[in-house]
Amino acid sequence: MEIYCSHGGPMIVVMQATLLVLAGGDSRRMGRTKAWLAVGETTLLRWVVDRLAPAFSEVVVSFAQPEQVREHLPYRLVFDRKPDAGPLAGLEAGLGVAKHEVTFAVACDMPYVTQEIAQMAVAASAGCDAAIPRIDGRAEPTCAAYRRPALPRITAALDAGQYRASDLAEQLEVTWLEGLDAHLFRSLNGPDDYERFRHELSRGDN
Repeated sequence: MEIYCSHGGPMIVVMQATLLVLAGGDSRRMGRTKAWLAVGETTLLRWVVDRLAPAFSEVVVSFAQPEQVREHLPYRLVFDRKPDAGPLAGLEAGLGVAKHEVTFAVACDMPYVTQEIAQMAVAASAGCDAAIPRIDGRAEPTCAAYRRPALPRITAALDAGQYRASDLAEQLEVTWLEGLDAHLFRSLNGPDDYERFRHELSRGDN
């Protein structure tokens, strides 16, 4: 871990961990690809990366297939081995290239997640396969920290046709993160969520 303090700015803790942003979803409810939604003068994908990346020493972005990439991105890109396999395939692709023992994965449509949540998950993953938030009894596997030993079990689940990310915890030794603010785990599932997020941004709520 490295610590930087800019002149007059906040202290930034840079973890020896990988940030993996999952950007390969089909976005059927949104009606258009979420990664490229406009957020101010940037895109949702870049906004999420810029929000979280200062805490990480490596950034990886996963897409389902190369055709989803619409512009040059200054990150390492990976693509799913299994087509139409959902976020588990993105997790497999990202963990397979990550330089670090721990990878924090987050879906690109979860823009409320903070560096503090990421740091908590990475720290909590010590001694287990994954640290996964659980909000109102529901696991959040697309906003969680995974250690390298989880990769073979993810691959085995995909090869067995078990694509539900929510079932992954049954195959792993998990530290559950409880009592967290549910607001931070909201996803932009449809147009109404997207417009609400843009409105909150314009008011400076994020």
